[in-house]
Amino acid sequence: MASIREILAVEETDEADVFKGPAVESRIERTFGGQIAAQAVAAAQRTVSGKDIHSLHGYFVGPGDASQPIEIRVERIREGKSFANRQVRVYQGDVLLFTLMASFHRDGDYGPQHQDAAPKVPGPEEVARMGGGAPYSTRIILKEWEEWDIRLVPEEGRDPVAAERTGAGYRYIWFRNTGRLPAGSSFHRAALTYMSDMTLIRSALIPHQGEKVQLASLDHAIWFLRPFRVDEWLLYEQVSPSASNATAVARGKIFTEQGELVALVNQEGLTRYLDENLGSGSAHGNWHNV
Repeated sequence: MASIREILAVEETDEADVFKGPAVESRIERTFGGQIAAQAVAAAQRTVSGKDIHSLHGYFVGPGDASQPIEIRVERIREGKSFANRQVRVYQGDVLLFTLMASFHRDGDYGPQHQDAAPKVPGPEEVARMGGGAPYSTRIILKEWEEWDIRLVPEEGRDPVAAERTGAGYRYIWFRNTGRLPAGSSFHRAALTYMSDMTLIRSALIPHQGEKVQLASLDHAIWFLRPFRVDEWLLYEQVSPSASNATAVARGKIFTEQGELVALVNQEGLTRYLDENLGSGSAHGNWHNV
């Protein structure tokens, strides 16, 4: 599988503010939504100087072919002293895949501070001893993220193997990248964008274990709150406050191992009952018959 460095290596083209996102080898037929969003963020960041992305709001509007590169078109909406705004459209050929609005903020502004407390869960080393690391994580994510150390936090009374077999999600996941990564904060924010789509919508299936549904990300929003590195342990708290009308809302909080809240994630996804006559085809990010 491609490394996060390779995934985020968007290339300039001969046209101003138009970039090429590389194709990424994948076991998933449809392009992973986190990949498209992360490449869009990386491209937008290339058009901004002296500011880092602090929020993004995106919509997945069409299916992507994982074997093909993407074209990323960035529009410079505003360039202020403290904030800059960019609009991004991602295409494959003439097909629009994803739209993004992103805001960038300079470092060094100061104001009041507070945060939610980090959840009290076992740390990554204890989780591994409890059986929450490999081999469970490698099965649930189809070995798609082998560069990432992902440790699912077992919940009391739940069999982790059975939970994977039904496709139900986890409330808490520890993860970190195991590669050698750049120091720049913009790289780590794009990398977190990639991983933030990893399992979030599956949290909507926690109350519905065993239900056969079609899953696909519909929109995605992130607020980056404090500095972090994705090659250090991060805890992803995932909940779903509502599911109805074949869609579900999922919310995520991402903390450092020291308990700092570094990002908030919101997502709506398709959670439609499968028509058995149409076949299974229900991998995360799959847009068949959407």
